[in-house]
Amino acid sequence: MCRGGLIDRLINLVTLSMVAVPEFLVATLAVLIFAVKLNWLPALSYVSTVDSLGDAMKIYAMPVLTLCCVLIAQMARMTRAALIDQLDSPYVEMAQLKGVPPIRRVMRHALPNAVGPIANAVALSLSYLLGGVIIVETIFNYPGIASLMVDAVSNRDLSLVQACAMLFCGTYLVLVMLADICAILSNPRLRNR
Repeated sequence: MCRGGLIDRLINLVTLSMVAVPEFLVATLAVLIFAVKLNWLPALSYVSTVDSLGDAMKIYAMPVLTLCCVLIAQMARMTRAALIDQLDSPYVEMAQLKGVPPIRRVMRHALPNAVGPIANAVALSLSYLLGGVIIVETIFNYPGIASLMVDAVSNRDLSLVQACAMLFCGTYLVLVMLADICAILSNPRLRNR
């Protein structure tokens, strides 16, 4: 990876642009382009109309695209930052001095030690998706926990809002715990204490 090169700057520009665009704008543009202009995907779909795998892929294409757009950009930026941090460490420099090929330096030496921060970033980004699901389910009119929570807020059903919030909080705690376990298992320094 050539830091500061043309490809690196281009990837940084694209990922930063993707992170800066909010989900409701991505969802609105996806509906405008893929449903209205190109007529490839349905704007509003119901899960009960799914007859085959192709129908399911058509129905879920735009919501998944909307949710993953920001997530993929964040993961690319975090992976790049974690790998660059590890590539500047002394043990990778020693591997370079011993003549280890660049791809092996990245895959064998830098990446296992960078998995911890990447896993934590993935957990935080997946928890961020819980908030994005509310927007996506509202825009695409999908029945789910997030739209149930929006309806509960509209109807002032406090106990249902609290139950949905507890589900979101529990999911967040499980994601963070899994990220910590993944970081411990992937990093030899944390695993062999």
